[in-house]
Amino acid sequence: MPASSHAPAHGSPIAVCHLVSGDRWAGAEVQVAGLLRCLAKRSELLLSAVVLNPGRLAEELEAAGIAVRVIPEAEAGFLRIGSQACAFLEGRGVRILHSHRYKENLLAAWLRRRLPGSLVVRTQHGLPEPFGGLRGARHRLIGEADRFAARRADRVIAVTDDIRTHWTRVVSADKVVTIPNGIEVQRVRPTVDRAQARKALGLDPQDVVFGTAGRLEPVKRLDFFLNTARHILEKDGRARFAVAGEGTELERLRALARSLGIEQKVSFLGHRADIYNVLVAFDVLLLTSDHEGLPMVLLEALCLGVNVVSRRVGGIPEVIADGKQGLLLDSSDPAEMAARCLSLLADPALRARMAEAGRRRVLESFSMESTAARVAELYLSLFRP
Repeated sequence: MPASSHAPAHGSPIAVCHLVSGDRWAGAEVQVAGLLRCLAKRSELLLSAVVLNPGRLAEELEAAGIAVRVIPEAEAGFLRIGSQACAFLEGRGVRILHSHRYKENLLAAWLRRRLPGSLVVRTQHGLPEPFGGLRGARHRLIGEADRFAARRADRVIAVTDDIRTHWTRVVSADKVVTIPNGIEVQRVRPTVDRAQARKALGLDPQDVVFGTAGRLEPVKRLDFFLNTARHILEKDGRARFAVAGEGTELERLRALARSLGIEQKVSFLGHRADIYNVLVAFDVLLLTSDHEGLPMVLLEALCLGVNVVSRRVGGIPEVIADGKQGLLLDSSDPAEMAARCLSLLADPALRARMAEAGRRRVLESFSMESTAARVAELYLSLFRP
């Protein structure tokens, strides 16, 4: 525990700077934006942020009245980013550096040496993703550096107990705490009704829509999603499938849909700024990843009353109990996933019960207000004797 001599002057707010990439608008970025909006309302904290890419995250934080310095990582090496961050933070009296991904974690460790008395908190939004070849070798080296930095952090926030267990093998267990993601319930609102949302996606009223949303990357296993789609279509020709998101797998997935003969039934929607309008058009959110942290799209879909069928991975079972708030699958067989989806379609009463239970679960346990209160308490605890 840090010594109480680190404590700020009595009555003065604790200055906290978040370090975050902002290279996309995805789950971690949505979480950071919501968290900082809530923390900014607290008089005991004074927030700022260093964002390594221009874009929506920086815009959202600036709109919330948070001091933001954008340092485009595409135009600056690590040391230049560090020196510009130091210049931005000079005179701000920052006591806590809060980082969110590996590059920012290393930046926080570097800045700490130049900001006397500062402490480091980091949030682990997920587990390291597996890569092969040269990319895998590079990520293993980065992972080693990241673990080295983690051992010197003052606190590690894991967004699930699953992630916490992983990091207690690296960092002293008393430094690792689970604080789950939360959503700003008042912001999870579509701008159109369900019928309008479906019409905008080119769907007919009788269509049964299975959708997913997220990065189009190997860990998300969208090949599993498409193979599940093929099995569903063998039994129910009304089914349609939608994939929202962008990433390196797009062309491979398009080719797979063609090879499976389902390309006319699958829509690749790309990045959607109106994701709530997309989610409300779904009958079922289908999650097929090999691993997840605590997906924001899961919490958002449950909040909107959308049924969820998912593989039992990562932090998802910490939100959903099988048969209560959604359906969980232990198998990696797309035919089994399809069978569970079809069983759900055949039971309207179960769908209604799970939709209500899922929404209640999110409102009771995964609000951003609760998440922000726990993060603020963690900050304050670092300065208690």
